[in-house]
Amino acid sequence: VMGQKDEVLETLAAQGLVDEAKIEEYKKDPELFEKEMKDAFGQMKDIFSDPNTVSAAMEMMKGMSDIMANPEKAMRELASSMKDALGDDDKIEEARLQLLANPDKAGNPLLAEMFKGDEMKDILRDPVKWREHVTKGQEMLLGEQDEAVGHGAGVGEL
Repeated sequence: VMGQKDEVLETLAAQGLVDEAKIEEYKKDPELFEKEMKDAFGQMKDIFSDPNTVSAAMEMMKGMSDIMANPEKAMRELASSMKDALGDDDKIEEARLQLLANPDKAGNPLLAEMFKGDEMKDILRDPVKWREHVTKGQEMLLGEQDEAVGHGAGVGEL
């Protein structure tokens, strides 16, 4: 990687992974670039040497693959599970408290990560805001399911 610094920097910039100011900083200070690359590779090595992390990543990729393979089925299952798990205000509040205490209770690594974000934590801390978001999400999901049943996609139809 160090021997191909220019190509690496070009790729990082093209993919939007590093802003232009940082690219210029790396060009002016090759030692900084080398140090940060070594640190990044060290972190990747640590991540891939942890079986739990690798397993969680594989599970997350499988879940994403399943969703991409059949998005309609995934949406139906999500709508159904939301309806069952969050059918009334008591269940919505119980879910909020569980996720606030332990986001991993989301049951899916991707969802768990979402519930660990600052914006989602703010929503989880406010029972009214949480209930509004859950209700809105249910309406969107269930509304889409109702529209999909027997009514077509609504795109390109006459």
